[in-house]
Amino acid sequence: MKRTTVEPNTTTGCWQRIAARRGDAVAVATPDETISFAEAGTRSAERGRAIAAAVAEPGRPVAVETESDVDSALALLSVLCSGHPVIALDPFLPEERRAHILALSGARHLTPQQIRELPASDRPVAEPAPDDPAVVVFTSGSTGRPKGVVHGQRSWVNQARDGREVLGLGPDDRAAVLLPLSFGAGFDGLLMPLLNGAGLLLWDVRHRGTAGLREWLDAESATTAHCTPSLLRSWLADSDVAAVESLRLLTTCGEPVHASDVALLRSTLLPRGVFCSWSGSSEAGNLAFNPYPPERALPDGAIPVGAPSADKHVRILDEDGVDVPPGDAGEVVIESSHLALGYHDDPESTARRFVPLEDGRTALRTGDLGRFDAAGQLHLLGRRDDAVKIRGYLVEPLEVEAALRALPWTVDAVVTGDAAAGVLTAHVAVDRSRWSPSPAEIRTALGRTLAPWMVPSQVVVLDELPRTERGKVDRAALPPPPERAPEPVRGPTEAALKAVWCTVLGLDDVGRNEDFVELGGDSLAAATMLGELRDRWLVDISSAEFANDPTIAALGLLLDDAHRDRRSSATGSLTRLRPGDGTPLFLYAGAGSPAASLLPLVRALGGDEPVYGLQAHGLETRGRADRSVRAAARRAVRDLTAVAPHGPYRLAGYSFGAFVMLEAATLLRERAERVECVVLLDPRFETDAPVREALPDRGGVVPGDPGPPTEEPRQALAARLAVLWNRVAMRALVATAGLWRLPTTLQWTVFWDLGRVLLRKHRPTPYAGPVTLVRASDNDDDPARWAPIATGDLTVAEVPGDHHSMMRDPHVAATAARLRTALDGQRLDGRALDGTARDRDEDRR
Repeated sequence: MKRTTVEPNTTTGCWQRIAARRGDAVAVATPDETISFAEAGTRSAERGRAIAAAVAEPGRPVAVETESDVDSALALLSVLCSGHPVIALDPFLPEERRAHILALSGARHLTPQQIRELPASDRPVAEPAPDDPAVVVFTSGSTGRPKGVVHGQRSWVNQARDGREVLGLGPDDRAAVLLPLSFGAGFDGLLMPLLNGAGLLLWDVRHRGTAGLREWLDAESATTAHCTPSLLRSWLADSDVAAVESLRLLTTCGEPVHASDVALLRSTLLPRGVFCSWSGSSEAGNLAFNPYPPERALPDGAIPVGAPSADKHVRILDEDGVDVPPGDAGEVVIESSHLALGYHDDPESTARRFVPLEDGRTALRTGDLGRFDAAGQLHLLGRRDDAVKIRGYLVEPLEVEAALRALPWTVDAVVTGDAAAGVLTAHVAVDRSRWSPSPAEIRTALGRTLAPWMVPSQVVVLDELPRTERGKVDRAALPPPPERAPEPVRGPTEAALKAVWCTVLGLDDVGRNEDFVELGGDSLAAATMLGELRDRWLVDISSAEFANDPTIAALGLLLDDAHRDRRSSATGSLTRLRPGDGTPLFLYAGAGSPAASLLPLVRALGGDEPVYGLQAHGLETRGRADRSVRAAARRAVRDLTAVAPHGPYRLAGYSFGAFVMLEAATLLRERAERVECVVLLDPRFETDAPVREALPDRGGVVPGDPGPPTEEPRQALAARLAVLWNRVAMRALVATAGLWRLPTTLQWTVFWDLGRVLLRKHRPTPYAGPVTLVRASDNDDDPARWAPIATGDLTVAEVPGDHHSMMRDPHVAATAARLRTALDGQRLDGRALDGTARDRDEDRR
């Protein structure tokens, strides 16, 4: 009959059995020394008896000063063999935390040397029970004071089983543990290989660094390696690390690992082996594993923690304790027979977090947020207390961190939230040898992949993130972002500048007194912002002028001064934009825009004909604005016939100007003049939306209907009165447009609203001549609406961009190309309305 052997159910029993089995095989090796299983087993048993004799109090923990060396490994095994719970004490701990641990645990403090020097004892040590305390693991204290988590003897037997069944650890392995043994995961790294008969390779990264590490792993024929993602990231990013051919497996634990980390690993150290995400906690031990063989595709962002361990049943519960469906987030609750026994000398915390179940198992309320995806993979989303509401949306900082890590310059990142203020702050470590991005550049890049409310309003760029002695991000040591006290903007010029700054800097709010550089703007962001001012307001402000006082208040004065100088030299509603020979082209600008705004289109147009720009009367020189589209067309005809008394005429207009030039073409044909072509650039039929309300010093831009007056607080009533004041005053300015010299941005706003008013009243006159309609890709107007207006040969084409960007780089080139085709008398792809879809397809190709 085959003899059945029963595996011990205590850590001590497993170790003594495996040490006897493996004999002369190497148990622990460092670059300096080695020890066999047989010798380690004999010495740990002998020193265990000595510790039991020296520490008379039953159950009193023994705290061991623990380095990543043979002496420390033997000392930890000796305490386990003594029957006393062991605490692996990190020599890098701050003195205050060390004192707290020793005081809370009441432990006897011994160094490996002191353990070696204890008097020998022949008194046998009683075999511990499976649920007797074996190890006390102290939490990092990142969420408060460190707590002692007590694990029973059976815990590491179960951990070793996971190592065997999931990671395939066995006697043929040589497992390189690059974690300090004093870490909870480092203690796992000590026992999981040894209890499976694998040899243990110890490299103390904190003392030795990573120089020579790859060569040592290769020389020792390491088959597995275990470390943190941050160590892996810094090690592989610093140099071109070649593959270790003997390495079949590498695991990381302790913090989220990202797809970019695994991709880097595959391209260097581990091209043919398996990467495995290994997650757990001080209270739960092993939680989940997620192996990635080389052929498995990587997801975007963070790697899911994967499938829970066989003995761990994971539930995701809502605030009422009800299981949520896959995809929904909730608190992670772990049910198992192999959890910690509780917190040392803290029955209240134990009762709150460890809940006994009727079947004898325990439910651990982790306080972590998580979700299961459709494939059954567990995703951890951070601490439940870390989530913060931004603009009413619940944001998980880990999701933002994943987006940050996807940026090419990011080495490391951590995102924190201030729930009270509703603010996200990102601390980003960058590789400055590649690029040194500004906070504004980082926010802009995040805005391409994240929802606006997920983009951190505060970004701090660092060379590296501060870390605790355990390698975790030291949140208490993160430098705070600069304090802000934004002063509200004043008037329409500053309000318009604020909108530009918010876009360029990636911020929701900017004060008139805040410094552009202190808000995260660099020279590139400043150039982008000044370029936007040049395109939008047709003024050149140098970077030197801006640098003298880089605030919205000072920039607003520069902008108004530049416009005042330009308006003083304006001569009327027609401007020559380009000299040349041949039949001139007349271009009419959009509502509220000067003719000079058409210059990007003219530059991209090519050709050698003269080009003249037209704009609304009174926009830049004093004069009552035209009160109808047809009146504006009559004035346009007077202006252009002063330049060219007779045809042929070539007319084009943008937005509001398109309606004006179509009416002008009708008037010219009524005079029997020849109109060669009319090109309408993205005209849009006006809706019944109310005119814009935007006036200075009466509450700024205040949209919305004030509603009926009610009994309400003084502040709310003042806001409603400001709305009424804006509405009445803006209508008065529109009615008298052109008669008053207003600040430029307000003047343009008034004429823009006037254009909308005129379009709502306008009834276009049918025009029977050839018309080309060039539409931006976001124009939702039905082209069929033009059929009763352009009754002749109507060609419809589409260009990339929206209503504004089609007239700016880079899309203005496509707009100019369509205009050039029409001017040269070539037929655009397609004819009439039937060509619309085909033109759209051609442009997209």
